[in-house]
Amino acid sequence: MKSSVWIKSLACGAVLTLTACVPTVRPTAPELSRTPVGEPPPSTIDLTISVPVKPMLDAAETSIPSSLSAREYVEFFGTGGPNRPNCGIGCGYEVTRSPLSFDSHQNEITGNLSFSYWLSCRKRIPCRGRLVSASCGKTEPRRRASESLTTQINTLPNWTANATTKDSGVTAQDECAMGRLGVVNQTDKLAAGFGGLGKALDAKLDEGLSGLRPKAESAWDLLSNPIQVDSDTWLELKPERVSISAVQASSDTLQLGGVLLAHPKVDMGGRPPAARNPLPDATLNPVAGGRFSVYTPVKADYSAIEVALKQKLKIGAGGLHYPPTGTHYLTPTDVTLYGYGQKAAFRVAFTGIAEGYAYLVGTPSFDINTNLLSFPDLDYSPDTRKLALESIQWVDQDAFIRDLRTRLVVDLAGPLNQAKSKLSDALNRRYGDVQLAGSVPRLALLSFYADPKQEQAIAYFSMSGAVKASVH
Repeated sequence: MKSSVWIKSLACGAVLTLTACVPTVRPTAPELSRTPVGEPPPSTIDLTISVPVKPMLDAAETSIPSSLSAREYVEFFGTGGPNRPNCGIGCGYEVTRSPLSFDSHQNEITGNLSFSYWLSCRKRIPCRGRLVSASCGKTEPRRRASESLTTQINTLPNWTANATTKDSGVTAQDECAMGRLGVVNQTDKLAAGFGGLGKALDAKLDEGLSGLRPKAESAWDLLSNPIQVDSDTWLELKPERVSISAVQASSDTLQLGGVLLAHPKVDMGGRPPAARNPLPDATLNPVAGGRFSVYTPVKADYSAIEVALKQKLKIGAGGLHYPPTGTHYLTPTDVTLYGYGQKAAFRVAFTGIAEGYAYLVGTPSFDINTNLLSFPDLDYSPDTRKLALESIQWVDQDAFIRDLRTRLVVDLAGPLNQAKSKLSDALNRRYGDVQLAGSVPRLALLSFYADPKQEQAIAYFSMSGAVKASVH
């Protein structure tokens, strides 16, 4: 018979009295393979880079005069003037523009402005006749016109952008009728003095948008290097590539949206090495974001776990009796927990009508409502069951195991809440000009490891939600 089998005389199995010899149960430890944690699925981090646009628009506007004028009658508008032989027209004017107003839609900015003017002209009628003078908007309401410019902003894979402005032309709102001189329509030429506005917008926007790449590099550098979560805990986001969408414009800012593909993980121990990956070119195909998942180790106090388990079995406080009544019972005297990832084992020592220990094996299961780690399928190891059936037949084995299932649970509320809090803090912090904002409310237990020799217990959780990085 194997050494692991209790060896007693036949009388020990046949006569169960308080004076009889006590059977000994010492099964071999179950062979459980350690299951690795594995790698999390790819995650995404939503990236927003904001560039203030109002200073650019203001700078473009201030580069253009707010009013233009010419004294009477020195402006010929390209006609050569009223004298012979050209017999053209000579004018004086004053034109004033309004401040620019801006509307935005997606990657376009539309600038709108209005003009008001008076125009005074003279012309010979007929060519050899006398000079005839007339005006509009000078001694009466000024004449009005409007103009709009549309600036389109295009982003490029190398994290630059360019602005292209198109002028829709000037639209006259009032007719400039000058009696014998007829209707004098010089609105386009009057507004031409402000024609540099489009070029000024392009130049100022291109200058301001040159800051996109440094901002993107700042975010990439942060996300590529370990972020400290705790004294010995580090978050590695590990971005791999990034896609960007079109610029979204408003009257105050230009926002470039992007999505980074990342492989985040949380490590315990010394600081992981810094990454040296430069910012890659972006792809211009939008990718769906909002998918962040990180595998997080939650370190529990092993000695505190064992103390709690002993309390549940009333070890050191008289002990439980199985069954609770009668003279033939078992009393647990010690309990040890082992964790192997997808399986866990308990070694429960006992005394009473039999002496020794039993191994029970179960699958870790976590209840997100109670924060309890339980083992609902907990059962004897094969060798334990064989010896238990041979040695302690008088104990209701099923009832014994059901009771142990309710008692052999681990409360992870304290270490789990602490781990969530510290991770949340790391994901909602400002790092230089980069602001992280993240929430990972969804939890799932991945595996559980416990080593009594090292007095270590670690539960790995998948924490899922969404993370954003904003650069201003």
